[in-house]
Amino acid sequence: MSDSPQLSLIIAVYNGEKFLSTFFDSIKNQHLSHVELIVVNDGSTDGSADIIERYAQQFSDFTVLNQENGGVSAARNTGLAVARGQYVAFPDIDDVIYPGMYNRLLEIALQNDLDVATCNGTYIYDDGRPAKKIFPSDRLSSTGVLEGPVWLEMALRSRKFLHVTWLNIYRHDFIKEHGFRFEPGLRHQDIPWTTELLLTAKRVQYVDEALYDYLIHSASVSHTPGTDDTRMRSSRHYMKILEMLNDINRRYPEQVKRVPSCHWQIAKEGLGILHSINNIEDPAKKREITQELFDRGIWSMIWKNARGFKLRWRLGRRYFRLKKIIS
Repeated sequence: MSDSPQLSLIIAVYNGEKFLSTFFDSIKNQHLSHVELIVVNDGSTDGSADIIERYAQQFSDFTVLNQENGGVSAARNTGLAVARGQYVAFPDIDDVIYPGMYNRLLEIALQNDLDVATCNGTYIYDDGRPAKKIFPSDRLSSTGVLEGPVWLEMALRSRKFLHVTWLNIYRHDFIKEHGFRFEPGLRHQDIPWTTELLLTAKRVQYVDEALYDYLIHSASVSHTPGTDDTRMRSSRHYMKILEMLNDINRRYPEQVKRVPSCHWQIAKEGLGILHSINNIEDPAKKREITQELFDRGIWSMIWKNARGFKLRWRLGRRYFRLKKIIS
């Protein structure tokens, strides 16, 4: 096989024995001729290692990296450091990848020298709700080649854009040129990743073809009722995300002028933090996290990035409630 595969799939695995066989079979069904698989076993304690070893014999270019558990960001960074492909992708092991997905994305990426090629997907619910497109076609349709900021503004303005890595492939040299890495230990790290990446990309194309099923498990952590502690953790993760987004906006002022929705998304994610705080029941914990919101300058950041009377009115009502909590 060539020393430079067309595509590197960087696969983070943590206790994935329930999903790995189906996942690897879906990659085999892609019928990719120039692909390398980099599997990062992120400290799994179940039978994942045995399944990985079994499938390693079924691919011609398959690397296994074992490390202590550090989370998905650390695992992706480990894989990215050794990837050799012209393009890289970060599929999740518990989702379904359609047979033609990567060939289709490679087709448009190679033909048009793209920094990012992206497609649509489908939400699949395990509780019986009907499937639906991630990006509704009436909000986002297929594009030609666009500059990254143009696509980002279009996507954010649709109010249906999902900050994810798994619907995309990325030109590896572009990632290396900018030194992009995932933030270790941060949940929803895809939000700052995709924002900065699209602000700097020169050539992006989107095809409205649903080639990936995103499985929403009713029993997953993100879809089960939270506790005060999980709400506090979530609030802190999103505070960090807002700080990162704010830093990104400062680093790329000219691009952000073309993407006013970069300000909107800070205010939008900030409203999510306020919602989490409002649902904390323990008065001492609610007071602690509210004080942190002000001490870290998060409230000021949210307010400064809010645009429009309606959003500022919603935030203004919450300001007095928050001040009452810490008074």
